[in-house]
Amino acid sequence: MRHLKKYLFPAFLASCLAVPAQGQQTVDDYMNRYQFDEAERLLNQDIKKLTRRRKPTTTEEEKLQQLRKMRSMMRATERLTVIDSLVVDKKTFLDHIRLSEESGTLHTYAAFFNRTDSNGCTVYRSELGNKIYFAQPDEQQILRLYTSDLVGGKWTTPHELDELGGDEAQNYPFMMSDGVTLYYAAQGNESIGGYDIFVTRYDMDEKKFLYPENMGMPYNSPANDYMLAIDEFNNLGWFVSDRNQPADKVCVYVFIPNEIRKVYDTNIYPPEDLAPLALLNRIAETWGDQGAVQEARQRLQAVLNAPKKEIKKKDFEFVIDDRDTYTTLKDFRCAEARNRMAAWLKNQKQLNLNGQHLQTLRDRYATANEGQRQALSGQILQIEAQHEKDKAAMKAEEKRIRNMEITYRTQNTKKQ
Repeated sequence: MRHLKKYLFPAFLASCLAVPAQGQQTVDDYMNRYQFDEAERLLNQDIKKLTRRRKPTTTEEEKLQQLRKMRSMMRATERLTVIDSLVVDKKTFLDHIRLSEESGTLHTYAAFFNRTDSNGCTVYRSELGNKIYFAQPDEQQILRLYTSDLVGGKWTTPHELDELGGDEAQNYPFMMSDGVTLYYAAQGNESIGGYDIFVTRYDMDEKKFLYPENMGMPYNSPANDYMLAIDEFNNLGWFVSDRNQPADKVCVYVFIPNEIRKVYDTNIYPPEDLAPLALLNRIAETWGDQGAVQEARQRLQAVLNAPKKEIKKKDFEFVIDDRDTYTTLKDFRCAEARNRMAAWLKNQKQLNLNGQHLQTLRDRYATANEGQRQALSGQILQIEAQHEKDKAAMKAEEKRIRNMEITYRTQNTKKQ
């Protein structure tokens, strides 16, 4: 159990250290410990004082609304068996979610798209590698969720999942292996504080995702609650939270997913007993079935001990056939196809630059006066015509390279 010892104790210790000294409690202190009666008493006192002084009470009223939402949410806390936890750097938490191949892969935005301006965004890629869900800033620089498909070796133009609604950030997507159930984190009115974890499902008839639901407690808290991922093959789940953690640290919780949501019976668990379970102050208190916990910890140990697969360097993605997609020039077995591919890549880069130049001229045309438009019109038409010819030539060359490689492989296979 060497690996598991690294998981359990830091999160528990942090939760203990987070309790403030007696006599210094504030509304936030009470709310963070789910002592709602005490928080409500202080808020009502503050509202009375501010009202007497004829000062605004907007902040206090909003906190009352948040408190009511939290109180209602706690009464529906899911009975979750959390088998382990690990405190890690926030920027590396994806490294500690060890999924099976059947569950797809998780990446940082920076690594997947080879970018530096990642904004802390993440990318989920499906098991087959042909679909991604990811977050990136929209035109207002607000993080939104998008999806894209791999077609002909290229990712399609990102499609925003605008049906999810909300006017604040969305991030950390994870799609279940059913291709229907999507988990993600979002801020906004439906959150009880910072990021909350939500779930939505894809409606095949309407061709869009349904209105998302807050996952409730213990997944969510007044702090930031991020990625939720479930590995159905190993029957293990992970979710990430910065509750009771210092800056730039998060806790990765490992749990046994429920097939059907089970909640604590409020007739048996009064609020003072339910609060620690909703907060996950001591994960051992969630261990009802000791046999199930032991089996799950053995599965987790096997996952942690399994060697990490080497991530193959990708310079590009070029589909050869239904089975193979090349990602480096070394993948080509045919020397001529390899040389043509090297030239194709260089020409593709120039084609992209030409396309950017063309778009710049179009943007300039849109805001130009009549005289400037006349000067730009001929230039744009000429470049557009050449650009279309270049694109057609590149498409034809792409097909030649593919056929050349397939022919070479087929001939050499027959010789063997």
